[in-house]
Amino acid sequence: MKTSIKKIVSVACVLSVMGAISACGKDKEPTETSFADITPTPIPVETTTTPTTTLTVYSGPLPSNDIAVTWAETTLDTPVVMYAAVSEGEFLRVRKGPSTEYDIVGTLTRNQQVQVVAVTDSSWYKTIDGFYISSSFLAQDPQ
Repeated sequence: MKTSIKKIVSVACVLSVMGAISACGKDKEPTETSFADITPTPIPVETTTTPTTTLTVYSGPLPSNDIAVTWAETTLDTPVVMYAAVSEGEFLRVRKGPSTEYDIVGTLTRNQQVQVVAVTDSSWYKTIDGFYISSSFLAQDPQ
């Protein structure tokens, strides 16, 4: 007898839950919604731009250097091949004169070769094209 009472109580609980669920949606008519019916809500997005710099890679020969030589330099007996000693992804600047005060005419990438023909009293090398590179960033062997 206890089992039949449990079954009756269980069925009664299930029916009452089903009735409550079906009663929730009786006031509203079901509607279909398509994506065309949805109004998009704009989401504010903050964007930033990063300025880009285009670097000219030195590949020589370049046009003649128009800077007058006003510094002391020693000509090497023969041109010497040197290599740009900079970290991966960095550039070595080639300039019109032997100082960072002079304009940049191009750049060298890591281990790029350049021929030097003279050295200045301030330890800058003069390239075969007549431009200058700091001796601090040139090596006799590739890195």
